[in-house]
Amino acid sequence: MPVTSPIAATIDPVDPVVRASDYELSHRLDDDSMVGQVVKSMLDDVAGGSRVIVLRADDEVTPAQAASMIGVTRQFVDRLCADGVLAFHRLPGSRHRRIKVQDVVNIIAERETRRAGADALREAINAAHG
Repeated sequence: MPVTSPIAATIDPVDPVVRASDYELSHRLDDDSMVGQVVKSMLDDVAGGSRVIVLRADDEVTPAQAASMIGVTRQFVDRLCADGVLAFHRLPGSRHRRIKVQDVVNIIAERETRRAGADALREAINAAHG
């Protein structure tokens, strides 16, 4: 199955041949490196029925796609862009915006770090009062 788009490849688990070949390849993969673990995890996800989309860090997405990746509304992404938290550029001669995937990934990582910090703080407070 050749990759037809230079921007993204979608591995769709609806096709049973795709699921079976991903399962087989995942179980043959014998690589404990970080890359091997990521590839194996991705293959296991597809074999298990999850849809996997692969993007390059310098690819660009729409605000709606960024919102879907982050797990927020498009309006929230609009606010992040307006506040300068999320970098974007406008398409030439258009009001349409594009956001680099790496910037979206950075926002996701920052949100996860904040969430982990908040969880740790709650646990510490509960432990002190419990």
